[in-house]
Amino acid sequence: MSICNVEVVKMVGKYLNVPVGTVCYNTEKVLTTVLNKQSIEGFATIIMHLVAQSGVKMSQEQSLLCYQWLEHISMYGNQAAANPAFAKSFLQERLSILERESLLHLCRWSKHVQAQPKVCISRPPLPLNTLTLTLLAPAVH
Repeated sequence: MSICNVEVVKMVGKYLNVPVGTVCYNTEKVLTTVLNKQSIEGFATIIMHLVAQSGVKMSQEQSLLCYQWLEHISMYGNQAAANPAFAKSFLQERLSILERESLLHLCRWSKHVQAQPKVCISRPPLPLNTLTLTLLAPAVH
């Protein structure tokens, strides 16, 4: 199971109402597409290019933060989706107390975003459960 795949890129393009071109994996198993006669490689780079095409205005700092999160998802999200033990150890070992509290807020925000009709048109929302997250990475209150 991969969360940084062709289907996700197509869904993001549909959400942003921009063409994604033909998305595929190259010989090195890297996501690739051609947009405006330009070859674009890598999950984060493709998503950021789609955002730019959509006309969404971001500051340089916002762009860098978005790119950082997309790279983080690329590096750790696929592993966590494929291996629940990795996900649990990642949460337990790497999250500070403040990050754990932020994770709970992120879970609430994610549920709010997924409640928007345009986001979850043909797929069910991600099953984010703050109770499960607090068991994996308890926050100090």
